[in-house]
Amino acid sequence: MRKVVKYGIILLGGALAVAGAGAGALVAMKLRFNPGPPVADYPKPKNLLEAQRQDLDYFAKLQAMDHAYSPASRAEANRRIAAMEAASAPLSPQAFLVQMMQISALADNGHTHVRLLGRGRVPNLVPVRVTRFAEGFYVMRAKAPYKDMLGGRVESIDGMPFDEIAKRLDALRGGLPTFRRDSGPLFTMVQDILYGAGIAKEPMRASWTVRLPSGALVTRTLDAYPMPAKGDEPEYGCRWMSPEPVKSMGTDWSSYAPAKGTLPQSRQNLGRVFENLAIPGSCGRYVRLQDIADTDGQEIAPFLEQTEAEFNAQKPCAAVVDLRGNGGGNYTNAWRFAHALPDLTGHVYILTDAGTFSAAITTTAFLKEAGGNKVTILGEPIGDRLAFYAEGSEGCLPNSKICDTYETGKHVYNAPCTDWRECFWVNWLYPVRVKSLAPDEYIPSRFADWNAGHDAAYERATALIGK
Repeated sequence: MRKVVKYGIILLGGALAVAGAGAGALVAMKLRFNPGPPVADYPKPKNLLEAQRQDLDYFAKLQAMDHAYSPASRAEANRRIAAMEAASAPLSPQAFLVQMMQISALADNGHTHVRLLGRGRVPNLVPVRVTRFAEGFYVMRAKAPYKDMLGGRVESIDGMPFDEIAKRLDALRGGLPTFRRDSGPLFTMVQDILYGAGIAKEPMRASWTVRLPSGALVTRTLDAYPMPAKGDEPEYGCRWMSPEPVKSMGTDWSSYAPAKGTLPQSRQNLGRVFENLAIPGSCGRYVRLQDIADTDGQEIAPFLEQTEAEFNAQKPCAAVVDLRGNGGGNYTNAWRFAHALPDLTGHVYILTDAGTFSAAITTTAFLKEAGGNKVTILGEPIGDRLAFYAEGSEGCLPNSKICDTYETGKHVYNAPCTDWRECFWVNWLYPVRVKSLAPDEYIPSRFADWNAGHDAAYERATALIGK
């Protein structure tokens, strides 16, 4: 009995030691990769100029916490902040916001960015929603008074041609040029950005000119409105590739539907974040993952478990995994499924675009590494490089309430990452190494295809399955 007690005490002590070590590691990881923002301890400003100088001082502290800056880009960011602090007159709130976005973009890191929704700061929105296609930005949603603009390609705003508009918007987010351009539709719906970037001439209205599919030009003056407490939240443009209603938007919104044909299942029911569907007339399955995390009450873990079980029970000849527009989440949610899928089907076709970002990139890498030659990537390039900074946290400027992220954990998927001070520790538990995630076939998303009821990348995958 004494030996039993003795060994029991030893085992209990060992278990407690392991648990303590694990808890300590979690605390250490949080402190290193998710440090809290500095304290914003400033006196009440006397005027707008002093308020902006306080915000700039705090913004510089946030930038100093971001590991993504190169020495040259950090020096340029500091130079711009110092120049703004030395100014004798304040900027308009909209121009100040855009300047913060431009400085944050200098990190050239897709995750480092200024959030459009600040704490207590309400953006002013325009009554249309646009989507990026290869040919430009197209109006895909509009409030009732402006529905005659639906399907129109943006030609100009307040007389500024689209090429110049796109150039100014590209400077507001870091990362690959394709990712910067893909962020443009989100920025065009925020009137504060359009005015602050010098695109719109007035703070609450702008004249938009669009070219309809018929070739006709339509020019309308769009009156901006404060974002309501519920509904109309900014969403990325790929959501508007489905004309189906969005429950968070009111009944006064109209959508544009293809002029011909019906969109395939890959562009239907985009409110369903996770889908596992039979491909009509095919032995393959279509799997949509729009997030790598629970979203809108839809849980990813049960979905992936059920999909894996179904594939185990009846092996499909191929699987199309649609990761377009997937902004990421927690890649540990997808690790098991991504490594199991190549053995559960004959071939895996991954659909990607510039909206395939963060944990969705990691998931793409998991699939590619696990499947090798059994995996084919179709569509447009992913939204980031194979080495980037993420994790981190955010801080909000004390007066303008603009919130800015700072990224602290390095992810590298095409080479070793061994510096424990920089490399995100979780990656050592979920390692992945790929040479490239470039599409095996580059298939751009064209409005002309969409308007005819086609999804070229999806249809190419189904054609390859048919062969």
